Amino acid sequence: MLRKAFFLITLSIAINSCGRNTAPQNFADSTKSASPKLGPDNADSVVSSSPVVTLATSSDKGAQLIIQSDCRNCHREREKLIGPAFRSIAMRYTGKDLDLLSAKVIKGGSGNWGDASMGPHPSLTKEDAKSMIAFILKIK
Repeated sequence: MLRKAFFLITLSIAINSCGRNTAPQNFADSTKSASPKLGPDNADSVVSSSPVVTLATSSDKGAQLIIQSDCRNCHREREKLIGPAFRSIAMRYTGKDLDLLSAKVIKGGSGNWGDASMGPHPSLTKEDAKSMIAFILKIK
């Protein structure tokens, strides 16, 4: 009986924590660099005068759609999980790639970021996928 209770508690904690980013993020450290270096390999050292865009603080439609979807099961804003970090995506692509990326979100894909593949999201409309991608491209 005690074993079953322990198993259920452990299982409920694991399920409850899936898809959440509970690790505190310290963005202040990324703006302390004396000599900023450009490029995706050292993006954390880039000093930016623009405000930090985050899912938690944004009222953007794309951000809200990301929060409501399963995106955060595989992606985080600033660190690689299963798929690339949103920030890495924003560093690689531009607004010119909006149609390409939104189609990839809907259809799924693989090969651009390693072996992991992204499953399709056919229930998303093209407009919603574009809103989500447009928000992701703002995370720099």
